[in-house]
This record gives sequence, C-alpha cells and structure tokens, in this order.
Amino acid sequence: MSDRCAAVLANISAFLDGDLDQTMCAEIERHCAECHRCAPVVDGLRRTIGLCRDAGAAPVPDTVRARARDAVRRLLRDVE
Repeated sequence: MSDRCAAVLANISAFLDGDLDQTMCAEIERHCAECHRCAPVVDGLRRTIGLCRDAGAAPVPDTVRARARDAVRRLLRDVE
C-alpha cells in the first residue's frame, strides 16, 4: 500500500463527512479513481453512511458494520 493510500485512509472520515477543503477532496477523488484498493473502501463507506442516514433511527445491521470495519482493518494492516 502506498503512502497516498495511507493518507486517504487517515482522512476518510473527514472526507466522507465533508470536513476537508475542496483541494484535498479532489485529491482523494483522483486517487480513488486510480486505486483499486481505496476506491471500493471509500465507495462502500459512502454507501454505508448513506444507508445509515436514510435509515434514520434504525440501527446499522451488524453485518454492514462488520464489513466496513473489516475493510478498513485490512487496509490499515497492509500499511504496516
């Protein structure tokens, strides 16, 4: 995993929450357009967040939470 992948993962929460500036968001989007490792993680988390927001007060299914957590753990493990 590249240093750029590690930077994307380190900023993924802020990115998905819309808390990064436009330049950083554009860099992450560009990276994900080219990176077969980061793109599915970012897309999956984005969809998961969307489902959570749409679900309102409904709890996130354990399987969804586990898949997202496992995907991030695998990527972080690859950084080490």
